[in-house]
Amino acid sequence: YYWQKEKLKPYVEFMEKNYPPGFTYADFAPMFSTSFFDATEWAELLSASGAKYVVLTSKHHEGFTLWGSKYSWNWNAVDSGPHRDLVGELAHAVRNRTKLRFGLYHSLFEWFNPDFLEDAANVFTTNKFPTTKSLPELYEIVNKYQPEILWSDGDGNAPDTYWNSTGFLNWLYNHRYGAVCVQVSH
Repeated sequence: YYWQKEKLKPYVEFMEKNYPPGFTYADFAPMFSTSFFDATEWAELLSASGAKYVVLTSKHHEGFTLWGSKYSWNWNAVDSGPHRDLVGELAHAVRNRTKLRFGLYHSLFEWFNPDFLEDAANVFTTNKFPTTKSLPELYEIVNKYQPEILWSDGDGNAPDTYWNSTGFLNWLYNHRYGAVCVQVSH
């Protein structure tokens, strides 16, 4: 973000010094390795530390998902990089090896997603991104991984009505769980 969008000098200089010309954010994905990631080891270590819960970043603002989302075509850890469902592996290890509560963080917006950028250019009078990407991903991770904790942020300067947050929370409370810890922040 600071390199490609904000073009802050220290970040641009770092990228120019360490990566070939024309290198893009997407070029990082095949380099993403999880050779040191062992979900069981992580779960046991977190439990031994005295933690009561774990919240994994399932997707941050760059849009790369740590599960094979059908809404993140080839920009996820199953289709690129490690070729593993990291969310599923950690959820399984936490639930089967510890008494920790399992949670997920999910960024609402994505810095470079063309649909989000188009909606932003339209001053959020259109809502293609949340209806075709962000909300479907949220429904997907809740249905697939059943997190006990769900945290989202990153409104991308869009109003709450753009995200249909109240509609999602209604579904979450009344149709999916009845009880779940939801963190709302700005």
